[in-house]
Amino acid sequence: MEYSSLALTGVDLSCQVAAALLFEKASLRRVNLSQTRLPGLRAVDARFDACDVSGADWDKARFRRVVWAECRLWGTALLQASFDDVLFEDCKAEKSVFASGAFRSVRFTKCDLREASFQEADLTDVEFHECDLSRADLRGARLKCADLRGSVIDDVQVGVKELQGVVIEPAQAVVLAGLLGLIVKESDESLPEAPSTRLGGAA
Repeated sequence: MEYSSLALTGVDLSCQVAAALLFEKASLRRVNLSQTRLPGLRAVDARFDACDVSGADWDKARFRRVVWAECRLWGTALLQASFDDVLFEDCKAEKSVFASGAFRSVRFTKCDLREASFQEADLTDVEFHECDLSRADLRGARLKCADLRGSVIDDVQVGVKELQGVVIEPAQAVVLAGLLGLIVKESDESLPEAPSTRLGGAA
């Protein structure tokens, strides 16, 4: 089904199931889309304001020129979705799943992304501005030129390979070093004394 020039406000569509929907030039405000199952959804030139999409399952969705503002995306599953010229602003997306997604010209601003999964996602050039990425899963993600400056990255799950080319600030480098098992010290700080190698210990 295709919906063009659609404007919805305060509508409850929770738990609805539909496939291959198209929202074009659509505006949805305070719409309840929680627990919906909309595989293959396409949204073009659309805006979602203060919508509740928590617990929804929108696998392989496609978003182009879309704005998400102050939306609730708690636990939302967007597996293998694509995002082209998309802005997420002030969204609550804790434990959301963006695994295997493709992101192009995407910006997250002041979003709660704690424990969100971006496993195997292409996050090249994505901006995370003042977001909380605590315990987020970035394993296998492509992060070349992804900008994490100003965001919280405590206990993020990521490896050395994924971090190649990522843009961070000095304080974040210390956090990541700790996650990778490195010990960061100033040049004048002493290292722990090595145990004695003499037979029988110290004289």
